[in-house]
Amino acid sequence: MNVRRSSGGAPRIHLLGGRDGVRMEGDGEVRLGHPLSGDHLDSGPPADGVFAGWSWDGERLVVRNDRYGICPVYYRSGNNSLAVSPDPLALLPLDRSAEPDHDAMAVFVRLGFFLGEDTCFGGIRALPPAATLVMDARGMRLRSRGPAAVEPTAMTGTRAVDGLIEFFRESVARRLPDEPYEFPLSGGRDSRHILLELCRRGIPPRRCVSGSKFPPDPGADAQVAGVLADRLGLAHTVIPRPRSQFRADLVALPAQGLGTLEGAWALPVLDHLGRHSRVSYDGVGGEQAQHPNVGFIRENPYDRADLPGLAERLLSAGRTGPHVDRLLGPRLGALWSRDRARRRLVTELARHAHSASPLTSFFFWNRTRRAVAPTPFTLGDPRLLTHTPYLDHDLFDHLAAVPHRILVDGTLHDRALHKAFPRYAGIGFASSTPQLRGPVLVAHRLAYLLRLLGHTLRRKNWRHSPNRLPQRLLAAGRGPGAAQRVSRLQPLALHLLLLEELLTPGSGRGPGRTP
Repeated sequence: MNVRRSSGGAPRIHLLGGRDGVRMEGDGEVRLGHPLSGDHLDSGPPADGVFAGWSWDGERLVVRNDRYGICPVYYRSGNNSLAVSPDPLALLPLDRSAEPDHDAMAVFVRLGFFLGEDTCFGGIRALPPAATLVMDARGMRLRSRGPAAVEPTAMTGTRAVDGLIEFFRESVARRLPDEPYEFPLSGGRDSRHILLELCRRGIPPRRCVSGSKFPPDPGADAQVAGVLADRLGLAHTVIPRPRSQFRADLVALPAQGLGTLEGAWALPVLDHLGRHSRVSYDGVGGEQAQHPNVGFIRENPYDRADLPGLAERLLSAGRTGPHVDRLLGPRLGALWSRDRARRRLVTELARHAHSASPLTSFFFWNRTRRAVAPTPFTLGDPRLLTHTPYLDHDLFDHLAAVPHRILVDGTLHDRALHKAFPRYAGIGFASSTPQLRGPVLVAHRLAYLLRLLGHTLRRKNWRHSPNRLPQRLLAAGRGPGAAQRVSRLQPLALHLLLLEELLTPGSGRGPGRTP
């Protein structure tokens, strides 16, 4: 198996076994991310932190990652060979065309994230959580410690709140900066809690920075963050969003291995942090305390006897909802059918049956882990130490054990914040601001569509898309509900065009590069 280098030069190791032993190509030793203690490759349970790494000693390769599998690492094995990289595009075969994973894609085109260890490509897998992968003369062996189910407890609401406050304080205490830093502040709960705790400890940032998301987001994140920074007496800078969402997606999608449709808006913020700070913080995992999809979780009880019904409701509520079949057409619609997606979802949902809150667990180990969390670790500066307080093992275990009846109330994090920091209880959250409507939103959607079509004219592979994706996207813009439909489908159409290009034999170009 020959594998290609990614266009961004991601580290990669390729081992090929033969009669004379195992031959290695690429990078023999790599460390990604930052464990809080010890080394990336220490044996035993993984340390706190987001990290992965591998080491080849001439006879044996060992690959390990963090407890949650947050730090992206992928592998491809077969025919006495193994290739490993943080970029799945670096693992695509050079000596034959790649094949898509149809089960994985059936889910992705509807939900916008991959399940478990799935990727776009057959044979390329994400390293599972808390994994150790070994290859030597005896072959490849993979062991994973997670995700571990946490049984529900008899915890009271008061204990859930107090435990969140106590464990969070201990988590931040283990992640204090030792130099001046800038802090990424949104208008939500997760970053606010981190900032208030750092200020309580007398270690405020020299500046807070906020980004701006794309319409229909109303821009409330930066406004609410500015109010909080002002109350704390901190400098606050708003980083403008990318001028073109299409061009930002054209960078972000392949940079994240076509594993997510998220993250493009964050490019300027991550660039700023990489240039002005060596320490940063990220609120990934905070949704365990108060999930943004709590309405869906509350209204759709997890019933082990009706997982197909729950899977069907998840698909209907997904990112593209009922619109995706307009884009796929007959061929892809058959290969990536709703039935196929439902079957794959049922398998994944069943893995969370014994969790205290099965749907909260499902969303964390799939959407959060695979679609949201990778952004700072794939688009940001790899030299930046990004702390993730909500992934502290003790805090995570506490939140994972909170009974479902308490989580579905949807106020746990609010109650903890207001109890720990009552002075700031009157500052609202950006999530309560209505989304944009009208001419601004229409102009934004039209600009994306025109740039995509203009790019199509310059790219032969796109003009001759075997699945006629540009034409189908245009056709989706006709009839009632066209504005919302096209808005949901545009980033996915770009993703599928990039994927088509990679699956085309002899394309000779990495995605995102203009001729």
